[in-house]
Amino acid sequence: MAKNTTTATEAKPGPIERLKNFLQEVRAELNKVTWPTMEDLQVSTKVTLFLLGVMAVIIFGFDQVFQFVVLMLLNLTT
Repeated sequence: MAKNTTTATEAKPGPIERLKNFLQEVRAELNKVTWPTMEDLQVSTKVTLFLLGVMAVIIFGFDQVFQFVVLMLLNLTT
C-alpha cells in the first residue's frame, strides 16, 4: 500500500474566523425562517394557555381521586 507523499498542509482557520463563519451561517439560516405573524402568535398563545388549563384540571381531578383511594386504604388498615 502506497503512502500519500504529498504534504499539502492547508491552513486551518483560526477560532475567530470559524466564529465569524458560524455566525454568518446562522444569520443565513435565520433569514430562511418563516416567522409567524402577530395574530398567529396570539392565537397560538391562547390555545396553549387554554390547553394548559384543561390539563391542570385533569391532573387535579386525578390527584383528588388517588388521594381519596390512598386515604381509604390507609383507613382500612388502622
